[in-house]
Amino acid sequence: MPFTSLLVSAVLTLVAPAHAACDAQLAGVAALTPDAVAPAYQALIACDPKVAEGSFLTFLAKAGDTDAVTALVQVAIDAKLWTPAWSAIGKIPDYDARDEVATNIGAACKDHPLSTTFLQGAYAALRDVDFKQWSSAYQACDDPKLWTWVDAKVKAPPAKEFDEKYMGLANIYGKKEKADALPTLSAAAIAAAGNGGPFNPLLEAMTNAMAPGLGQDMTAEAHKGLEDALVGVAQKTGPDQAKGVATQLANSGAEKAAASLLPTIYPDRVQAGGKFLYGVASVESGTCSGKKTAVIHYTTLTEGGTHWSIIADIEPPLRAEKPKLTKCTMDAGDWPVIYTETPEKASSESATWADARAKEWTDKGYEAKVAKEKEFSI
Repeated sequence: MPFTSLLVSAVLTLVAPAHAACDAQLAGVAALTPDAVAPAYQALIACDPKVAEGSFLTFLAKAGDTDAVTALVQVAIDAKLWTPAWSAIGKIPDYDARDEVATNIGAACKDHPLSTTFLQGAYAALRDVDFKQWSSAYQACDDPKLWTWVDAKVKAPPAKEFDEKYMGLANIYGKKEKADALPTLSAAAIAAAGNGGPFNPLLEAMTNAMAPGLGQDMTAEAHKGLEDALVGVAQKTGPDQAKGVATQLANSGAEKAAASLLPTIYPDRVQAGGKFLYGVASVESGTCSGKKTAVIHYTTLTEGGTHWSIIADIEPPLRAEKPKLTKCTMDAGDWPVIYTETPEKASSESATWADARAKEWTDKGYEAKVAKEKEFSI
């Protein structure tokens, strides 16, 4: 790919040579063709590596296409001139060209072993945004040494809720290894739950790792693998983390998997047979003899431990309760249906909960009362 202007800010000032022997290499830069840039830079390195390091941008300005830039950067890497090589990507204004150069460098890592060292160093030395520019190089590198190193890094998350560079590496790993990344990402999420690290971003990285290609759907096998991995993470962390996992599962349509985590989230509320209790109610309201009036039709629901969301199952029976208000002008719309946000420890809590709901309606100007209805199960 040719460049109209390679550098964002071209630096054409020649660096003074350490000795006269380098004069020829520097003096000839202006006349170099793109194909000649890398060999000329290699000759300057042989003359004086320090002068070459300081002159890198001058040579980069003469590399007019991605092949020439790739060759120049590779020469710098092979000479362990890490800093100028790391900076090269950020000097290319065309983002597609940046990806192409990074991909070329990564693809050559087996033939150029120092490229792996270069990429490892980029993670340690560069700022978040600068490191991100080398992500394509990671994806293109098939050196097992690099991925063993990445695996170890991902398994040791930092002790903060979000770290952009770390999550960049974790997502690079997930994109490269796909389903094979789930064990490492799971271990990282469990570690993050224990040290205050990026737990939720790692859950997202697990999902991203299993994302299908453009225009494709996730297979049933991939869905199951992801669900099992997420549930495994939740079962080895605390209730708060398990609730976050369950919410993510439910949002993706895996309600059964989400419900399987209820005992982990609410261990003190599991009833006999693994069931759960909820306070549920519908609200009948209207104006009776000039007074705004409301009746809280409440009961206790027994849920079998298979529903993450109960709303669809409780609306029909609760709205079918026998009305208590007669000769009244009813408020428009269906009766509102409400329920306890979390399972109850005992059915006796439903009455207390219903009284609190009645007070809310009283505060809105209604004369409110509660009516206990027959318990039911789903």
